[in-house]
Amino acid sequence: MAHSNMSRNDWLRLGTVFLVIVGSLALLFIPMRPLKDIVPLGLDLQGGVRLVLEAQDVSGMTAAQKQDTLDRVITILKNRVDQYGMANAEIKRMGTDRVLVNIPGSKNPTEARTLIGQTAMLEFHKVIQAGTSPNSDLVPASSSQEVLYNRDGIPYIVETKPLLTGAALSDARVRTSQSMQTAGQLYIAMTFNQEGAQQFVEALRKLKGDDPNTPQNEGDLLAVVLDNVIYSAPRITQSIKDAAAKGWRNVQNTTTISGKFTKEEATRIAIVLRAGALPVAVKVVEENTVGPTLGNDSIRRGMMTIVIGFILIVLYMPVYYRLLGLVADAALILNMLIMFASLVIFHATLTLPGIAGIILTIGMTVDANVIVFERIKEERRTGKSPLAAVRAGFEKSLSTLLDANITTLLTALILLLVGTGPVKGFAITLGIGVVGSLYCALVASRLLLEKAGFAEHVPVRVATEQ
Repeated sequence: MAHSNMSRNDWLRLGTVFLVIVGSLALLFIPMRPLKDIVPLGLDLQGGVRLVLEAQDVSGMTAAQKQDTLDRVITILKNRVDQYGMANAEIKRMGTDRVLVNIPGSKNPTEARTLIGQTAMLEFHKVIQAGTSPNSDLVPASSSQEVLYNRDGIPYIVETKPLLTGAALSDARVRTSQSMQTAGQLYIAMTFNQEGAQQFVEALRKLKGDDPNTPQNEGDLLAVVLDNVIYSAPRITQSIKDAAAKGWRNVQNTTTISGKFTKEEATRIAIVLRAGALPVAVKVVEENTVGPTLGNDSIRRGMMTIVIGFILIVLYMPVYYRLLGLVADAALILNMLIMFASLVIFHATLTLPGIAGIILTIGMTVDANVIVFERIKEERRTGKSPLAAVRAGFEKSLSTLLDANITTLLTALILLLVGTGPVKGFAITLGIGVVGSLYCALVASRLLLEKAGFAEHVPVRVATEQ
């Protein structure tokens, strides 16, 4: 800095500028990665999966009930895709009984459809009789019984009324078996909440006791049923019943779902169990895989527009404002760093309208500096010293800057709250740009003008007394 008389506030401003620059560079340029790996791209830029789901069995509901049901479906689906790592998914209402799901970058439509469309109705049923092969011919003895099948097609006769449902769960995690017989196999460990564990204790008491005369396949089997498919039917031993008799805490973590799971399947099941069952079944009525060709073209054109606009303004400002133009250029570069670093920090998705917001930000950043520069020139014409003109220029332009930018920021917030995916993309970059341009003008530009000697080069003729 040209001036050594730095106050505490000046050092604070310098420190924040230094941290912003270093932090932004660390986020963006130290790990040299493609743009799509630094800032997540939206469906319109990188393609992905687009699903339209239709809620089933809602025709008899009132309008309020339909809305509540669809809101619950959307909340549960958002939890699922977030936990599964399908980042930046857009899930929103579409009409009165449909939900639109956009998953940018998804390479597996089948996987997405399975995760989204699974109802995840978990139930625990008492087994009356278990088949030994898919050819077993089992017939329920009464209307209170039904036949369900496991994933290998083997039938089971179970009590129709479940002993327990998935509402009793508080957690579900994928674990790897350590036993000699099943070493390395994946299973899902379930944890009951207190109420659920107490219900599980009651359910265990309803199972028949161990009887040496009871055939093995008609013993204390408890079927774990997910969406009407039996995933496992563990045998409830007397030791587990004894543990249950001592209190609910002893069985809170004892139940598992076993099977020949792939890692992806086990992870998906655990996630849908944690997120909870959908209140109604949903059907995928439309599925599109959006290709990336248009996205690549859009990215190239959008980024070209940003680069051309950026270069033209960087060249123009020093021509018109001379050395002060370099201050505006520095503020513009800093705001671009802030923009992309903020997108990384907030895990925001860059969409085509978002690129438009970045282009608008370039103009807004320079505009803020132009307002300040013109005010400084006016103060300089009155005969004030360069430093006094800079300080007066910032003070007198502050209200104008705040009025213009705060109203724009409020508009961006409204768009973010009520807008859909593309509009939100524009609102995000616009909002970041507004905050960044204010910071660059009021902190970074002022620091350069006051402490780096740029104020001495205000391109204006000072009025002389006659």
